[in-house]
Amino acid sequence: MVSGGGGHHANATTRISYTIGEPVIATAGASNVVLTQGFHQPWADISTPVHDTPANTSVINVYPNPVSHTLHIACEDAADAQQYFLHDAAGRLVNEGRITSAITDLDMEAYASGGYILRVLGNDDTTLKSFKISITH
Repeated sequence: MVSGGGGHHANATTRISYTIGEPVIATAGASNVVLTQGFHQPWADISTPVHDTPANTSVINVYPNPVSHTLHIACEDAADAQQYFLHDAAGRLVNEGRITSAITDLDMEAYASGGYILRVLGNDDTTLKSFKISITH
């Protein structure tokens, strides 16, 4: 295993060593102590920037955001927007489809709460607009 980072901390009564990027998750506990191994870095602030195409002239909006049930993709000129792609926070494609009218509805109830990226592509397969979508149930 190759670790992405880690460290060691100690005081008069406790010593802990850790690595970041462990492929194993395990939890152990006692009456008032819980120890979680792996993938437990709440301090990590990982963000993925979403940039629009500079020559974007299409007016595209999504609402409501955050969404619980139905997300609406509103395109001023539906002929400009060809299709959409919805990715989860890990970058996996979870939904895709065609823009069929000035307002296209997406049922979001089947997806887990969290952050998603919605990309709307034009006729030439370039990204017209990207949105950070928050699903809350």
